[in-house]
Amino acid sequence: MTPPLRQVCEAWFERVWAQEDASAIDEMFEPFGVAKGLNDDGLVGPPDFKKFHRAVCALLADIRISIDHSIEAGEWVSMICTLRAKQQGSDNPVTMKGGVHVRIEDGKIVEAHNHWDFIDLFADLGLMPRNTLKRALSGEKIA
Repeated sequence: MTPPLRQVCEAWFERVWAQEDASAIDEMFEPFGVAKGLNDDGLVGPPDFKKFHRAVCALLADIRISIDHSIEAGEWVSMICTLRAKQQGSDNPVTMKGGVHVRIEDGKIVEAHNHWDFIDLFADLGLMPRNTLKRALSGEKIA
């Protein structure tokens, strides 16, 4: 019997992100699974996701992702989440809100549509100016 969909996602967040266990990606993500919204083309399969994972873990430490709300329907679970972490090499706290829509078959992630607020995350990390979204919406070019 496969676990409830939310439980699969909670295990993913714990193993892949909190424990930084890249081997969990091989176990929990289908070989031809797709994760959209994390780069321009989507991440296909564990090798692509592992590159993204390494990049995020190089920026963040002590990553914790909580599921604030979830809804399940068939093979799909939709979640509103909060990521809390520290900037790698410092005690600077960072937070990112997001939404994730995940299709799970036989306990493995097959398809994920990610909608995370990377602008605020990168501002917290000092990689983008504060109020980037507000400034861009006013027509200001952000350089």
